[in-house]
Amino acid sequence: MAPRSSVAPTVRRFTQDEYYRMAEAGLFCDERVELLDGEIVTMSPKLTPHAFAVNRLMYALITKLGSQALVRVQDPIVLNNWSEPEPDLAVCQPDPDNYKRAHPRADQVLFVIEVADSSLTYDRTRKAQAYAASGIPEYWIVNLIDRQVEVLTDPDPGAQRYRQQHDAFTGDVLPLPGGSTVAVGDILP
Repeated sequence: MAPRSSVAPTVRRFTQDEYYRMAEAGLFCDERVELLDGEIVTMSPKLTPHAFAVNRLMYALITKLGSQALVRVQDPIVLNNWSEPEPDLAVCQPDPDNYKRAHPRADQVLFVIEVADSSLTYDRTRKAQAYAASGIPEYWIVNLIDRQVEVLTDPDPGAQRYRQQHDAFTGDVLPLPGGSTVAVGDILP
């Protein structure tokens, strides 16, 4: 009788470089994926209310922020060597080359926004943990189901959570970098 192995199965995590090589090799075809904590995650399809909210937010943020920040839409940000999510919007520090040489790192991101309907639980858990762990100072979840914006602040990287949450509704305004604001009613479809 062969000896039993005492090694438990483990999950194979991928690095950012391995993820890039798989994408270059065409492994993902046209599938929308992102790297989160070493796992390749299939992203939810963009339904009409989601796309509408993303476009509305993009327009509002670009109009309000001007050259004070760079608004990236559904593009990667680098949290660490194991995580490169593609938030719906990332408001980043201005960069002279507009991040031509590399995606923004977590310390260059002012805040991120996820528009959530079918992905609400995932955005509240895994995404919030990843953003907090990397020290992203502010995270908005545009909750299309409950028609509110959940604003998470004060990240605790060690605990992988945000210490503060404020829910904003139609009629409320949210502060933006540089002193401007955006109305919640202008965000929600």
